[in-house]
Amino acid sequence: MAREPQEKVPGRLVRTIKAGILGGSVAGSYLGGKLLERLRGPEGAAGATENDLKRHLQNARKIVSTMKELRGPVMKVGQLLSTHAEALPGEYGEILRSLQASAPPMAYETIREVLRKDLGDDPEKLFKSFSRTALAAASLGQVHRATLPDGTDVAVKVQYPGADESVDGDLKNLKLGAGLVKTLIADLVRNDRLDFTPVAEEIAEHLAQETDYCREAYNANLLRKLFEPYPWMVIPKVHNAFSGLRVVTYDYVGGVDLGEALKDPDPKVRSRIVRQLSEAFWIQVLKGGVLHADPHPGNYRILPDGRFAMLDFGCVKVFEPSFLVPFADMVRAHMNQDEERFRDAMQTLGLLVNRNDPQELADMRRISEYFATGLREDRDFDFGEYSYVRGAKDLILYFLNARRIPPSQRDFIFLTRVVLGYYEYFSRAREKANFRRMVEPWVREGWQGRTIQIPPYGG
Repeated sequence: MAREPQEKVPGRLVRTIKAGILGGSVAGSYLGGKLLERLRGPEGAAGATENDLKRHLQNARKIVSTMKELRGPVMKVGQLLSTHAEALPGEYGEILRSLQASAPPMAYETIREVLRKDLGDDPEKLFKSFSRTALAAASLGQVHRATLPDGTDVAVKVQYPGADESVDGDLKNLKLGAGLVKTLIADLVRNDRLDFTPVAEEIAEHLAQETDYCREAYNANLLRKLFEPYPWMVIPKVHNAFSGLRVVTYDYVGGVDLGEALKDPDPKVRSRIVRQLSEAFWIQVLKGGVLHADPHPGNYRILPDGRFAMLDFGCVKVFEPSFLVPFADMVRAHMNQDEERFRDAMQTLGLLVNRNDPQELADMRRISEYFATGLREDRDFDFGEYSYVRGAKDLILYFLNARRIPPSQRDFIFLTRVVLGYYEYFSRAREKANFRRMVEPWVREGWQGRTIQIPPYGG
């Protein structure tokens, strides 16, 4: 009996060509639209807004379609943007948000072949039962429900063939792009601080880790150990005997994803979730010195009994004490309006070059005010009314108009990603609470060391 043809994530050449065609098509549509408006003259201006909207929607569909086809890092970028889809025009954001659902799954025969090569046998022989239909499909792999021989209900995550090559190719393009930005744009705006190389390096390091399923299992075990004292948190167990280089098997976790849970009509349920998110963040950062850094709503589950679960551990950041000590100091100094401690922390973090430069200080205060929203005053703060998107736009416009760029700091890249993800979820929850009192017990003593050991990976 002939086997089904094997599928594979498109390689670097195909990915580069398709991305280039997409970019040219999108740019061409906008350029063509502008030319048409000019040809029509003043009388055509009335229809410009409607035409712009149509172009936005057409381009959004093109972008999402190409991202789903290419999968890999390109789709992960789209998923990250989709977390903040409310920052985009209505329907445009909704089209992009479709990336939060599943990507088109690969054929079962393709997945079966990966399992056969990685675990040594067919899934029908390894497992008591194994669903041929994917439970979920993402940018680098897909998940199938299965049952172990002892009856344990599990979720089996299988990496797509070619996923590692796609990441490698996209990362080479990313590094090239970062170098060009540094060389060309930094000179153009006469600002030698405009250096995206540290950003590219940090993203590259973590995207490379996401195709290392042994590293993912290692990360999951770290977080499982960290959250052991907290019964409200669920980190699924890894089953090593059914895991390998391209397969990782976890205990199955039910419930609903975070996006659905935040639609609950009961404000008490939404408030509980907000507090769980906040506590999970500070436990990770100030107890473990680690952070689950992929705030996609599908990576969080709310169980029927109210417990909170984390899934997908491909992107977990491990911080060093040299960052954690001044970071905690910075937050506490901001909350207590301690000017000297704030300058000390910012200088240690490399965000402040001259502690006595009023312009640098003003810049850093603007940034810290935004990323510590709701923490300074001892009163309720309403995320239902606060627009973190408008705040981000104002911050960006401030620096663009001033022709100044804050220095890059690698440790803040994924931290910022998580904080913005949380802002989005607090906004969806329409939460009104005293966030200062929620956070103060965690930062009062600052960094006191890890409550878990982090062994060398691969050691």
